[in-house]
Amino acid sequence: MEVSFSEKIENTTGYPDVVCFSEPVEVKGILTNTKKGILFEAEGNTEAEFLCSRCLETVKVPIQFNVNEMFYQAGSIERENEKEAETFCDDQIDFTDVIQRSILESLPMKVVCKDDCKGLCTKCGKNLNQGECNCDHTEFDPRLESLRTLFLVDDEEV
Repeated sequence: MEVSFSEKIENTTGYPDVVCFSEPVEVKGILTNTKKGILFEAEGNTEAEFLCSRCLETVKVPIQFNVNEMFYQAGSIERENEKEAETFCDDQIDFTDVIQRSILESLPMKVVCKDDCKGLCTKCGKNLNQGECNCDHTEFDPRLESLRTLFLVDDEEV
């Protein structure tokens, strides 16, 4: 049996780093009745908005995912052999959890607005993609301060 549906995701609580979904989730797939249960094979897509990891600008990212999940009749013998199997009752199957897991698996780990994004100034917070700031960035790493003083002593003796 072919299935096709579209659903707008309003609540992004379960999706880390996602600001919102700018497009509804669209899923097209096939339900196959096997002797053990119902096999759901589908492809889906949506578009999510993230904040750039460097400059915090909003970035739209297309998300494509695949679903390949077996659903078992609630209380069936085959299901008891499966630890965290998906179940269905009567003639209704809830795809919410498997779709959410598939989207989560497809989310990027880190999003940047462009490859050469300069990020934010660590002192004033200005977006460096929009121009340089006037902050003094000649700070030294305190862990290397003793090494720097060693070189200054050598310069004075020469």
